[in-house]
Amino acid sequence: MSALNAVPGVVERVGTMGAMHSPSELARLFGGLLDGAGGTERPLAGLATDSREVVPGGGFVALRGTSDDGHGFVAAAAERGAAVAVVDATWTAPPNTPLPPLLLRVDDTASALRRACEQRLAELGAHVVGITGSVGKTTGKELIATVLDGSVRVARTPGNLNTWTGIPLSVLSLDAPLDVFVCEMAMSARGEIADLCAFTHPRTGVLLNIGTSHIELLGSQEAIADAKAELLEALPGDGLAVLNGDDEQVRRVASRTGARVTWFGLRSPDAHYRATNVVSRGIAGTSFTLIGPDASQPVQMRVPGTHVVLDAVAAAAVAAQFGVSMQDVAERLAGFEAPPQRGRIHQGVNGARIYDDSYNSSPASLAAALDTLGETKAKRRIAVLGDMLELGSHTAMAHRQAGRHAREVATTLVAVGEQAFTTVAAALAAGMEPEEAFAARSVDEAIEITRARCDGDTAVLVKASHGMHLERIVAALRQ
Repeated sequence: MSALNAVPGVVERVGTMGAMHSPSELARLFGGLLDGAGGTERPLAGLATDSREVVPGGGFVALRGTSDDGHGFVAAAAERGAAVAVVDATWTAPPNTPLPPLLLRVDDTASALRRACEQRLAELGAHVVGITGSVGKTTGKELIATVLDGSVRVARTPGNLNTWTGIPLSVLSLDAPLDVFVCEMAMSARGEIADLCAFTHPRTGVLLNIGTSHIELLGSQEAIADAKAELLEALPGDGLAVLNGDDEQVRRVASRTGARVTWFGLRSPDAHYRATNVVSRGIAGTSFTLIGPDASQPVQMRVPGTHVVLDAVAAAAVAAQFGVSMQDVAERLAGFEAPPQRGRIHQGVNGARIYDDSYNSSPASLAAALDTLGETKAKRRIAVLGDMLELGSHTAMAHRQAGRHAREVATTLVAVGEQAFTTVAAALAAGMEPEEAFAARSVDEAIEITRARCDGDTAVLVKASHGMHLERIVAALRQ
């Protein structure tokens, strides 16, 4: 079972440990004392904050949360073969509880995990690039790492390990030598990014955009921008802030940093890095001219969507401070493939092409994905849309807009979730043919409707918030 209902909705994966991290090394990084008869020098196989993710010979960090206490899952970790569990010094196991061979006792597991991350980054001496934004964080992170790779030794947070628990797991997996660590930073409340920065100490900060993700929790875009700006406030005076000049809210908070500012954008006249001549071929990719202060370069990207171009321009701005040439940036962008579930293209049933953007959804990212679908040269364009979550009072309005937008760019709409009828009703009111608009009662029904319409001249967009699990639809359509 999970030890991390401590962070609602987040399940952190195993971090594969570097060869140096034996239990004794872990004790040094965490600042604790080992207790038990197990071996202290054998490298650990992994580290997890979720007992279900413990691997034999790995470690488990027991974190106390708002609803669960990870100490209650130490026995489960032991049964999965954990070699060591990190626990609070005051914790006492109930009688007859199975325990790992070693316990690492620390003052407080949450504080010790942060401390271990901070110390390991200090030992590596890597330049930390922090990246945040309402949409596109993972793609932006991957783009930055891609354009740097080959010029410097670079690593990044894998997958969605972008929280106060996931980032330390990533860092504790890093091996020397390392020049740059690209760190994706997520938040859902004020103070969370400030906390991440306190133990990662970024020298470069990238603020991609301000949208409405988490607006239910924060109340307004202004509040979201203020929370994201904690990254800017954390940068040192000799650091660099890479900011989206096209975004009004980003411009509003730009003064919150004492670091040097580099602007990027598509429309902003004062952008130091920008893209012109942007041509979208729908899901077939995008071309543009990348322009910097001293050079320009044509770019062909396989990844669909003009919204990805903006992230690519931001990556070029970051790369410049490490001496990467514009030509190298362009060549590396050409080979970039979207991360899983974030704009990746798959071959589907009956020759259809599947545009898999199923990892998450917000009004801004959905609009961009629908535009990409509409620019695709396919006779049948199917939009399979699940609910956008955490929009609060904006929920109904956002889903009505999604339905109207789908009517403009898609030939068929398949909606699924609690907002499906709202989305479909808006599409019908905008003029979509009734036989092409479906409010599916389940994921399985959405699969059935979509599969029946797939052929070699079909493009299918699948997009929803992560909690809707529409990756099931993608998997079914790829069979």
